[in-house]
Amino acid sequence: KQWYQRRVAITAGIDQITPLIDADAMAFSNYLVAQKMPAANEEETARKQEALEEALLTIIHVPMKIMELGCSCWAPLEDLSTNYNASLKSDLQVAIKCIETGIWGAYKTVMINLDDVLNDKTKQEIAAKARKLLETSELMSSRILAALEK
Repeated sequence: KQWYQRRVAITAGIDQITPLIDADAMAFSNYLVAQKMPAANEEETARKQEALEEALLTIIHVPMKIMELGCSCWAPLEDLSTNYNASLKSDLQVAIKCIETGIWGAYKTVMINLDDVLNDKTKQEIAAKARKLLETSELMSSRILAALEK
């Protein structure tokens, strides 16, 4: 029963990631639309900048959500690492590295897109949160993998 509860917790996070792929594509489409907005006068330029910023923050939201969902898998994986079928050890190790890599990739996407965010306060808040999620991921991955080697 405990294994089943851990599996449900892990798959719940993973299942929420799949729709984010479509959300990512839609966010990028909105950014492209905003880029094509006219900027012939100050009012149009301001509207365009606002639309670009909004679309960019949506683009950033998707990988941030992926990072959060990935990090939600660490606790059940850590629990699982203390009680698992030994013949599945390498599968568990691969899963851990995949989640860590997914979080790292999402972090890189966030940081690249943050360069274009105009609001410095927002930029700093997002960067700090993304760094914290990445650090948590690295710590948990290392800790769980080390426990599996004992």
